[in-house]
This record gives sequence, C-alpha cells and structure tokens, in this order.
Amino acid sequence: MKIKILTTLLVILANSSFAQKDIEYVYPKAEFNKTETAKFIDNSGTGSIKGTAMLKGKHVGYFMQVSLFPLTEYYSEYLELEKQFGTKGKKRASISPEALSYRIITKVDGNDGTFEFANLKPGNYYIEGYLKIVKEKKSAYYVGQDSYTFEGSYIAGPPIFQEFSYNKINDYYISGTTEIVNDGEVATTIIKN
Repeated sequence: MKIKILTTLLVILANSSFAQKDIEYVYPKAEFNKTETAKFIDNSGTGSIKGTAMLKGKHVGYFMQVSLFPLTEYYSEYLELEKQFGTKGKKRASISPEALSYRIITKVDGNDGTFEFANLKPGNYYIEGYLKIVKEKKSAYYVGQDSYTFEGSYIAGPPIFQEFSYNKINDYYISGTTEIVNDGEVATTIIKN
C-alpha cells in the first residue's frame, strides 16, 4: 500500500514539474505585412546604423549575432507584448516564423562590441541579440573520511572531497531601437540588457 501511494505521489510530482515548464507564446494581433517590411530591408537605401552592444554596462567582449527588424506595426505590437510578459514567465511574446525571416543579421565585433547595418532606408528599426556565456566552474563533493586506530583508540582523520568541473550557462537578451531620419544618414545606437 505504501509503495502504491509513493508511486502515485512521484507520478503527480513529475507531471506537475513538466506542466510548470510549459510556455504559452503570445503573438501580435496585427497582420504581418511582408510587402511593407521587405521595402525597408531591400538593400536599396543609403543610410546605415552603427551600434555598440553593452552587457552589464560594459562592451560585449564576445562575437554574437544581432538582428535588425523594421519597426512596423507588427513588430511594435510584439515589443509591447514583450514589455507586458517579460522574457522569463509562462507567457512570452513571440513573432511568426515568416516575420522572423524578414530581418538583416550581422555580427558584433568581439573586441569592442561594435556592429553595423548598411544600405538602409529612412525609418525606425528594432535591433536584438541573444548572448550565451558559458563559464567553467569547479566544486567538490564529500566522498568519505580517513580513520585509523592509535593505541586502541579510534581516530577520525580529515574528510576527503572529490573535485569536479561543470559548466554554468547564462543567457542574455540585448536590444534597442533607433531611427534613420534622412537618406544617407548614419544613425548611432546602443543596445543593452
């Protein structure tokens, strides 16, 4: 009887832990206009954006990808949803796979955190990047204790620990918006977490 109760409790706990990880994605209600979006990123403009990626107040010292999206009604609604739900809750803002494909990608220079987008038309733009930093950590676990006898007495020695290494992964979301007002203009921006 005790085994059946224990098994039932384990199944309930396992199912509830999986249920806690389910994420509901919320999409913008505005219709994605691919014609309007494509006009912004068709490489026929003369403007550019020069930016710097900042993480915790310092220049990003890693090579990372950043994506540029024209700030149309669809993407603006996505940003509002993102502000509402954040990036760690059970509900999260998202965009359709088609909308995700309408972007320009570049890389951040790992030395000074700079990046650049060229051949852009005047308009508002949204820039985002995801950075994954893996750090090796060291720890130890208790494996036992030496002991010996001396003149009939039991004496415990020092504890014995076994060292091991593991990776700690931190994910960072870096974003910002900027505007190119006139043809040929070079807009500057900072994206940060």
